[in-house]
Amino acid sequence: MSQSRTSAPVTPSSSHAPGGHNHQPLPAYLARHVNLGFNQDDISALLCAIDSSQVSPSSNTRLAHLPAELLLQILEYVPVDHVLDWRLVCRGFRDAIDGRVLFHHLHRTELIGYLGSRYSHPLAALDDEQYEKLHLLRARFDCIQGQAADALAKSDTPVWSGKKALFRVDGSWLDEFRHISGAAARKGDIWDSDRLWMDVLNRLCLRSSDEVIGTLRWCIRLDHAVLDVDFSAQRLGSEVCFYMREGSIQINWKDTMVRFLKTERALRLMLEKVHILFLSNPAQPNTRHPLLTLYTQKRDSPFTYSHAEDCLRAIRRERLFATLNRSDRNDRTMAWNLRLLTPLFGRPSENHNTNLQPIEDEATSLLLLLRRAAALSPTQTHHLETLAANYRSMEDELHELDNAFGEFKAYMSLPGFQMNILLPAMISNADHVPRNPVAWSDELRVRIECHVERWQSQRRVVEQVRMLLAASNEAMAVPDDSFDELDSEF
Repeated sequence: MSQSRTSAPVTPSSSHAPGGHNHQPLPAYLARHVNLGFNQDDISALLCAIDSSQVSPSSNTRLAHLPAELLLQILEYVPVDHVLDWRLVCRGFRDAIDGRVLFHHLHRTELIGYLGSRYSHPLAALDDEQYEKLHLLRARFDCIQGQAADALAKSDTPVWSGKKALFRVDGSWLDEFRHISGAAARKGDIWDSDRLWMDVLNRLCLRSSDEVIGTLRWCIRLDHAVLDVDFSAQRLGSEVCFYMREGSIQINWKDTMVRFLKTERALRLMLEKVHILFLSNPAQPNTRHPLLTLYTQKRDSPFTYSHAEDCLRAIRRERLFATLNRSDRNDRTMAWNLRLLTPLFGRPSENHNTNLQPIEDEATSLLLLLRRAAALSPTQTHHLETLAANYRSMEDELHELDNAFGEFKAYMSLPGFQMNILLPAMISNADHVPRNPVAWSDELRVRIECHVERWQSQRRVVEQVRMLLAASNEAMAVPDDSFDELDSEF
């Protein structure tokens, strides 16, 4: 298929003429769109535009001429960071992407809200399991809000014509928040929480006035892509509304999705450009390229952090700069602070102190973790979850063995008698192993796999030793004079 707009038009594969005079029954996969605001002429023009974008049969190409109906189905499965490029092919593709394809993507979209870091108050008071359940709010697409169903049928408008989309918050998250925040004890809803948790909820709903620019609160996950979404207090009501009491979030879905796809496309292009400029020939990079005008005086490594992280930070900084008003004094100060952030792509740092640096570090770390989780296949995700569960079981059983042996040594406290059980280093430093297995590095994952495999092969022996120690401790716990007061002559 050619993307040229000057190629000779091809007779459409459909039997519908552009003028609409040949009214023959439509196939089932097109007939349903007639009731959604498209008449016979619209569908004929759509098919003609898509067919005209393909190579003429008179050319010497061996490429197959795909029916327009099949191409529309394929568009729904184009990767999200490439889909906007296909709008340039023809008018039919543009209309399809702006309508049904974008609506198809909306069904797979997930909103993710971020409460705060592990060490922020009051999240620092939670244990690891509670924090993993609570620190991320997830909401899935529910429906398009607009006209009523009967009015929609009378007006023959497509279902995606509504501007507002409703997302439902995960019910388990709401129950966990009510339990931890004290609202369940009061038998109230989510807004009957303790004062500290009310502050967390207000920040999540963008009602806090002390949020610094660049703070990550909301992001969107669509297939393998995860990016923060530019919800702000200024757009509260017009583009996003939070109904936490009902457990729903309403957003202006088309504008939000288009901005998300544009940002993801820009990130993909930057990753490709930087890969060509730096990684294709790292010894002699193309210093004449305009992209490298800011990348002079590089260190031995071409990146400050990594290839993906440098590009992600650069895209976020560009977006933050674009939202600032240069005529506003506070925004000019914020722009100056953004320029003091750690330089990217290997440029030397001048060690400026700015309060935006820890905010950017926290946001980038979470986005990279979510993007890594989104890129995993279901098989890989299941393997990591199973490995994490086995690791926790190994950790608990070895700690029980260590406690039983410690009690046994207390009963055998003889001069010069010293024994120890050498636990794996990871068990002794279990607090440093992230609870989320997606956050494990490849090196750490391989080490855990080796330890778990060895533990599973020796599990029966470990259990027998633990039972032997437990029985010995129970026997030695009996006092020496426990039989002296028995009513017996012996």
